[in-house]
Amino acid sequence: MNNLYQKVAFASVCTALGFVLVPNKEAKAAVFTLTSTTSFFVGDKNQDGIGDYIYGDVPLSVGIKDERHTRNNQEDEEYKAVYEFNITNLSLAPNTAISSAIFQAKVNTIPWYDSQSRLDAQGYIGNGQADVSDFQAGGYLDGIYFDSVINTGSGIDPSPIFSFNVLPFISQRIRNNDTFAGLKVFTRGGYLTLDPEANLTITTVDVTEPVPEPTTILTAAIALGWGGWLKRKNSIKQNKTKSQG
Repeated sequence: MNNLYQKVAFASVCTALGFVLVPNKEAKAAVFTLTSTTSFFVGDKNQDGIGDYIYGDVPLSVGIKDERHTRNNQEDEEYKAVYEFNITNLSLAPNTAISSAIFQAKVNTIPWYDSQSRLDAQGYIGNGQADVSDFQAGGYLDGIYFDSVINTGSGIDPSPIFSFNVLPFISQRIRNNDTFAGLKVFTRGGYLTLDPEANLTITTVDVTEPVPEPTTILTAAIALGWGGWLKRKNSIKQNKTKSQG
């Protein structure tokens, strides 16, 4: 029976200490909205996956503009819109993490699309200037179907905004201390034009040092006191038993 009291007391103390050591992390969020510093679109006149020339005109064309959807007999060409963001000042403190990074591009016009058309985003390391090689640079980040953005509950949105989750890519660029993050969009079916300015919204979370809750401290104190009382009670019972013997 004595061992039982000791085990109960020990378990109570350990449980209470476990609660005390559970961290109470208070997170403070900060939001940074960056505007693209460079924007352009690159044309691939042969659709061979390699950029041929840069357009500086606005708005920015995206997709394949072929003779089926234009009034002239222009050659089939593919266009990708490219935006670069200066992320130099976004170095993170040791206790800061990025919780969200959203790239947004606003539509100017949508000449044509179908139910399978989608807009995809790619990322690459930028240099702050327009290069034809940006057409084929980088890797896939995120994609959205036209219908999910254009057809809203209230009807057709005349100026929809496509939003892409680019968190892993932006986090890596900032960890690597890169100066520019390049983000570009292209279509899988459909043709549209985008505004020359795009936004990159980054949310950071500042996690403070772990702080024990006052209630857990009180619980620990009670448990420690109860454990001590059980120990004293057990000691008294043992002394009585010895004296009677």
